Amino acid sequence: MRVDTSQMVLKALCLNAAHMCNMNCRYCFAAQGDFGMQPGLMELKVAQQAVDFLIAHSAGRRHLEIDFFGGEPLLAADMLRQLVKYCRSLEATHGKEFAFTLTTNGLLLNKDIIDWVIDNNIGVILSLDGRPEVHDHYRPLKNGSGSYEAVLPKIKAMVEANPVSCYVRGTFTRQNLDFAEDCRHLFQLGFNSISMEPAVGPDNGFAIQKDDLPRVIEEYDRLLDILAEYEASGRKVHFYHFNLDMQKGPCLAKRLTGCGAGVEYLTVTPQGDLYPCHQLVGEEGFWMGNVSGGQPDPDIKQRFSQCQVHDKECAWCWARYYCGGGCLAQAYLQNGSLKQPHEVSCKMHRKRVEVSVILDYYRRTGKI
Repeated sequence: MRVDTSQMVLKALCLNAAHMCNMNCRYCFAAQGDFGMQPGLMELKVAQQAVDFLIAHSAGRRHLEIDFFGGEPLLAADMLRQLVKYCRSLEATHGKEFAFTLTTNGLLLNKDIIDWVIDNNIGVILSLDGRPEVHDHYRPLKNGSGSYEAVLPKIKAMVEANPVSCYVRGTFTRQNLDFAEDCRHLFQLGFNSISMEPAVGPDNGFAIQKDDLPRVIEEYDRLLDILAEYEASGRKVHFYHFNLDMQKGPCLAKRLTGCGAGVEYLTVTPQGDLYPCHQLVGEEGFWMGNVSGGQPDPDIKQRFSQCQVHDKECAWCWARYYCGGGCLAQAYLQNGSLKQPHEVSCKMHRKRVEVSVILDYYRRTGKI
């Protein structure tokens, strides 16, 4: 079965509000925040043009999404405040409803920003890598000192404010493969919804490699045990990659195509340039135009629309409809082809789906 996604319209933008950062994370795929490009902050005019572009290319879609990303997007906090007001002012006129998500390292969170997040129903993703020694090693400040003590109270304050959606998100690397313990630490801090993502990118000493997979798979089993312990105690905790609805799940288009990058979802740089995905910003051959005018490059859109599970070796994979064929950006960055899935990512995701099935069974029966 195929879905003609080439005719699908835009529904979401990843707005790179800042191509700079106030931290110096060792594993950062975005070259410490500037994506290997000219550092800078997005001006309000460009951000408004991006919103206008989204509305113009969303046809009859009512629900639109904007992710505030970077770098550290709160470096452009004043602009973001004005932009949210701009979006709200357009909703009734255009028959649209905007949903916002903010991904932040937490350093700039304060009461005013937290209140703004709550008042505007903005979802948040908060970066915290787990145990103090792990976080401080991988997420230092610009002066080289650790950031755990600086961000933890701010992240706690944000979570306690109860935003419309909230995940505390960490990253693990091949140098610290005992990430189940970092997840345990996040749960012990009182966070009930977390994510722990593998470092991605080239073999730079941090990205997970094929030789690391046996240990990574073992850690996912350990994480299952930790989640089961909490479930047995009556506390509901959630790990993002295990939160699959095994009975319903995503729509058909998402099952076949994944995240919609290059088709339904685009990334905007501070200069207004368009790319299919935040991981492909600055990559040669993936510039899709600018929000100042015109259509997103139809040839690139067509390339992404033709990357469904049945266009790739995914056709034999039992988990194909729970990942939509995997991350296209990683496929290209690792293999030079959008249609050749990244083997390491595939094996990790299959394990997550396997654990999700077990966890779903446990929640229904109380048995593992």
